[in-house]
Amino acid sequence: MKLSLRLFTPVVCSAVLLAATTFAHADITSATVYENVPDASNAADPANQGASLASANFTIGSSGIDFQSPPAAYTVAGFLNNPTFSNEVNGFNPNDTADNLELVITGSLYLNAGSNSLAVGHDDGAVLNIAGFGNVVNAPGPTSFSNSPFTVNAASAGMYNFTLQYAECCGAPSDLLFTVNNAPVGVTPEPSSIILLGSGLFGIAGLIRRRMSF
Repeated sequence: MKLSLRLFTPVVCSAVLLAATTFAHADITSATVYENVPDASNAADPANQGASLASANFTIGSSGIDFQSPPAAYTVAGFLNNPTFSNEVNGFNPNDTADNLELVITGSLYLNAGSNSLAVGHDDGAVLNIAGFGNVVNAPGPTSFSNSPFTVNAASAGMYNFTLQYAECCGAPSDLLFTVNNAPVGVTPEPSSIILLGSGLFGIAGLIRRRMSF
């Protein structure tokens, strides 16, 4: 018998769009915050990542790399959306001021073949390196919030390793945003979205099975 393509189109499109918007951004390998760094006006200075500094690893929550210090909570934890901290050393204090800190976030992000729109909004300095492209953002010094989109042209679709380094100095606010193709990097899928996607795919399979039985 003939299967009607029209019958499958709405369900398939919905499932594909949900998968793309929920899962297609990045995998975070590590995220580290350093306190009381010696050169907070220069992101990516190796001195800001020394083993003797107070530091900790932290989780990136469901909103991804979209950090902004609340007006009444200019603290490390407040800036980073109150994550879970681990490997705390040298007296790391999540309630310390967010001033004079450095973030180092590594991972891999998905780029489409051809043109990709990226943006790193930051206050203060930020340096972003993507494997194969070098330092696509190289603005290590203090600034008011700056968010200028730029384009990366990938020869082929796939995952590309990145390192994002950010330094905060000179008083509140602290602000960091990293997006790829208009979505924050590192977004964690909500459990309800995963269930919805699974239900949609399961429904497609059931529909095909029923139609094939006629």
